[in-house]
Amino acid sequence: MEPLHRSKKSIELIFLGTGTSSSVPNVDCLTAPSDREPCLTCLSTLQPEGKKNIRRNTSAVLRIGEKDGKKSTIVIDAGKNFYAAALEWFPKYGLRHIDAVLITHAHADAMNGLDDLRGWTLQGAIQSQIDIYASQATFDEVKRSFPYLVSSEYASGGGDVPSFEWHIVKEEKESFVIKGTEISVTPFSGSPALAVFCPPKEIHPYICWGFKIEESVVYLSDVSFIPDDSVLKSVSGTLPVFILDCLALDGHTSHFGLVDALDTALKVAAQRTYLTGFSHKVSHDEYVTLGEVIQRGSETIMVPPQSTDRVQKGLALIKKYFTGLSSPHQQALIDTGTKGIWLRPAHDGLRVSISAEGAVSDGTYDQI
Repeated sequence: MEPLHRSKKSIELIFLGTGTSSSVPNVDCLTAPSDREPCLTCLSTLQPEGKKNIRRNTSAVLRIGEKDGKKSTIVIDAGKNFYAAALEWFPKYGLRHIDAVLITHAHADAMNGLDDLRGWTLQGAIQSQIDIYASQATFDEVKRSFPYLVSSEYASGGGDVPSFEWHIVKEEKESFVIKGTEISVTPFSGSPALAVFCPPKEIHPYICWGFKIEESVVYLSDVSFIPDDSVLKSVSGTLPVFILDCLALDGHTSHFGLVDALDTALKVAAQRTYLTGFSHKVSHDEYVTLGEVIQRGSETIMVPPQSTDRVQKGLALIKKYFTGLSSPHQQALIDTGTKGIWLRPAHDGLRVSISAEGAVSDGTYDQI
């Protein structure tokens, strides 16, 4: 495929985690009694061939080349098992210094690993401090939950806490530049990006930011609704890499399901769309099969031989979606779907490269 966009900076993106808050495998599945139907996704993680089903909290790191030859490292989210992910992937890919951390929202799977960043800053082990970028709402929640991460005077014990410089980004869709770099980031929300049930069983908006990094990557990990005036509209047809939430086949109060993700991927029409944020309900290989069918185009959707029940259900949902596209204003989606788009599941440790010219490759799917 020809590059769709000429980027000024080369970017290397590594998925530190691709799972929902509970991660995969689930302890319930690994300790289930023998009379219960086994969870094949979780059980597969006990074998080498199931490694791609090990899914830590959704997170990524970008290493971005700049004009002077310097490479800056940007982390998106530090959740409950961020440190375990860093122990595995930072040495493997030669990562060390962190120039900034972008926090999407104030849930445990996005921010509870901030404390582990003491491994970088304690006694200047790697660096003296880390720049953290977040919305005012997220900052307020960090301050409430972990006051010592905002002001060390609240630290107890030995006072061994990470050292941060907080940057409060006040306006969504207003680009900012990461301190000490030339890297432009544009935050945006789904307004609400996700909705949560709160007592007394009412749905309240809860904003989770997505990020556009330069003009090359959009990262949108937690979403249930995207408004028409989203930043995504401005990158439609020109974006090299789109990283998009997909919890399971069915939709969820606070996450996209497969059809939501497909609809959004068709509208954005990125060179490559990587799904992330999975539960244990669908395995990596099953998502790969669905992605391959989608790439062949909606007019050739067929059930592959020996498909699992979950693949068959996914294909039925896809067929139903395309059948429902009939009105004139949806013609562009029909055309794009007929031609097929590149859509695949990400997995922990997947490395994606975007050249300065906008060409995309990765260490998994380009090996097939």
